[in-house]
Amino acid sequence: MTESVACCAVPAQGTAPRRPLSSAQWTLLGALSIPLWAMWPSLALHMKTLPPLEALAVMFGCGFLSFRVLDVGSADGPAAPTLRGWLPSLVYAGALAGGDLCFLLSTHRLPAAQANLLSYLWPVMIGAMGAAAGLFRLRPRLVGALLMGFAGAAILLWDGKLEPSVSGMALALGSGALWAAYCVFRLAWKEPTGNLLARGSGISAVVCAVLHFIIEPTVRPDGVQILCMAVSGFIALGLGNYLWDQGFRRGDSQRLAVMAYATPLCSTLLLASWGAARLTGNLLTGALVIVGAGLLSRTDTSRSAPAP
Repeated sequence: MTESVACCAVPAQGTAPRRPLSSAQWTLLGALSIPLWAMWPSLALHMKTLPPLEALAVMFGCGFLSFRVLDVGSADGPAAPTLRGWLPSLVYAGALAGGDLCFLLSTHRLPAAQANLLSYLWPVMIGAMGAAAGLFRLRPRLVGALLMGFAGAAILLWDGKLEPSVSGMALALGSGALWAAYCVFRLAWKEPTGNLLARGSGISAVVCAVLHFIIEPTVRPDGVQILCMAVSGFIALGLGNYLWDQGFRRGDSQRLAVMAYATPLCSTLLLASWGAARLTGNLLTGALVIVGAGLLSRTDTSRSAPAP
């Protein structure tokens, strides 16, 4: 609608102004990212024959398009970025591409389950980094919930193998640390960011594409693989990261950090539904511990301030 039409338009009678969402509602929206992220392992099963960087480049490209659509008209929507305005996009690109690359490299040195478990220390890292930055206080109940959530994830993911590769452990921990650092950065950054998720995904897509052409052969994907890459990029990455970013900044970031431990639980259940995983006693035990962590975090009344 043009500006002149908007000035002359008469508001419809009886139309109440839209009320802003509460912190609890933003937290709920952020939690919706968890089942979307959990889709990734099931989708990745169909992409095992593709070079990893090739798949990531396509996924990040789809994520770029998804964020371009999702951020239209938002308060942090498209804007001409200044040199300083590119910083949030670069931080996001580093967390996205750098974190995934670190994780992929770690799986060449460690069993995948062990690497995944180490990378899932990122919710604990958010608590530690956020407290160090003065963004919130680590109350005893929150610390207990974070550790309990990690224990539940460990029960779910631990495969009994221990390969003490220092470089592999460092890469897996680095993967989690990059995402945790981005989350804390988003809480601390109060200036307008423009469409940082789209820009960061675009940067990540270019970096992965360049690295792919340098070090990997190109494999032509089949129809199922193209569909899986599109769903991963548009939904698991695009919509999932968008909901997390909004909910984490405007809702209860500390509670969301605890709730994030439900991601491996949801992914395991999805894999089991496809017949790619078995429902074992570890799954039930880990699920109960993760649910207990979520209930424990609900009794912690500390909240991060909503984003402006």
